Amino acid sequence: MFRPDYSLIKKGMTVGVGYSGGVDSSVLLRDLAEKQEKLGVKVVAINVELGIRGEISVADSLFCKIQCENLDVPFFGYQVNCPSFADKNGYSLEQAARILRYECYFKALSDGVCDVIALAHHMSDNAETVLFNVLRGSSATGGTGMKKLSYGGKIIRPLLDVSKAEILDYANKKKIAYVEDKTNLDVDFTRNALRLVIIPPIRQIFPKAERSITRFAETLVSDDEYLYSLAEKAFKKEGDKYFLPLEIAYPVFSRAVIIILKTLGVEKDYQKRHVDAVYALKDNFTGKEITLPKGVVAVRESENVVLYKREKGFDCAEETPFKLGKTVFKGVEVIAEKIPEKDIDEKQMKAGGALYFDLDKLPEDCVLRTRKTGDEYTKFGGGTVSLKKYLTDLKLPKRVKDQTLLIAKEKIVYCVLEKDISGLIKIDKGTKNIVKLYTSRSE
Repeated sequence: MFRPDYSLIKKGMTVGVGYSGGVDSSVLLRDLAEKQEKLGVKVVAINVELGIRGEISVADSLFCKIQCENLDVPFFGYQVNCPSFADKNGYSLEQAARILRYECYFKALSDGVCDVIALAHHMSDNAETVLFNVLRGSSATGGTGMKKLSYGGKIIRPLLDVSKAEILDYANKKKIAYVEDKTNLDVDFTRNALRLVIIPPIRQIFPKAERSITRFAETLVSDDEYLYSLAEKAFKKEGDKYFLPLEIAYPVFSRAVIIILKTLGVEKDYQKRHVDAVYALKDNFTGKEITLPKGVVAVRESENVVLYKREKGFDCAEETPFKLGKTVFKGVEVIAEKIPEKDIDEKQMKAGGALYFDLDKLPEDCVLRTRKTGDEYTKFGGGTVSLKKYLTDLKLPKRVKDQTLLIAKEKIVYCVLEKDISGLIKIDKGTKNIVKLYTSRSE
């Protein structure tokens, strides 16, 4: 029996139906249009022409517009170039289509076209999604399938408890016109292959497979939500870095990683193997680093894993001349000012708030930069070592080493900013020009 869940819709809302012209969205649009007065809502149609099928795709959008005129439903059409977007960003057409479609939905929401977007995903879609996530190796969260409410309630799915057979039966009884998207028959698309090749034999053996898969997904939701509530409290954020203790149990740890990845922009590209690779850092040494999708890095630092997005701007080849005054380099304001000896603040120096050096001992043409292979450093107490050894002895994480600013000329490092000055430029009894050096970091 066709029973959409319209409890998801509140009286007074404008509901935007994601309308492609296919049977699922056509049924949802018709049913909502006929019940809008009873529900106390206004219905509009949101159509996205993806540019995948040329003139056929344009014709389908025109079909949708005409059907909306017949139903007296306002039509809002969006056009995007999915193939170009996929090519430029390295997405499959499936991934690109989903991203662009949702971008249009959220534009409709932000423009005030509607209050919520109703999508026609149904029980079979949900079962397909659960299988898809499981087979591609997603985390346990993928097993929970689609949600009736997502994106803070802005996306709703009233048909998740309705089967495809019930939708087709409704369409036949109401004589609803709809279009067939031939790309839905192309098994080169992963989801099509699941729907057309994998699921039918399963259904022959287990006739109620889709409903069973849906029930299985529902049993996971409450457990998953509880573990996520713990995961949200499991990590700390400092600046643009996320610190996650390694002692946390895997069920909470894995979900904390997912939360952090999503915050860093990795919405759909992570898999369970990525989460497991982060967890495996507990068995590695401090400093061990792995690279995750979208430029995210996870590194073990003592008893924590630190996750962050590697800054493209931190290019070790970049440098700028060092000079007195203020210089902004890589988001750090470096201040170097001449002072009289009486103004040296011993407490501030010991606390790491400022460094002091002999200006006359610093060669001309020094630059501000980050470390390079072969750098040498003469420690304040004497002895020349490689900069790599010096920084390692400080027990700095690799990400900090890579971003530490230096004053250097060629391979000789004269100052490790915020840490120490070289013995080559230390102040002595003959010093005439003292420079106070300190930094201010922009957020």
